[in-house]
Amino acid sequence: MLKQLFRGAFNYQRSMEPILYRYAYTERQAWKVMCDAIAKRNDVPKAYVYGIFDGSKPNFEITIEMEVKEK
Repeated sequence: MLKQLFRGAFNYQRSMEPILYRYAYTERQAWKVMCDAIAKRNDVPKAYVYGIFDGSKPNFEITIEMEVKEK
């Protein structure tokens, strides 16, 4: 299985994080890696970021930017 390139757009209440691009095997793994990056950039606990973007609100979107296929 190959990693895909995912694009993530994360929106706080009134501001937007820069668009993130990360390689991951699944969308869920991409969400975690991106949340970890947001936490590190903002110097806050990972759990805090996980709570903001837990899926209970439509405040983030993760899509496949580039699909990699095996030959």
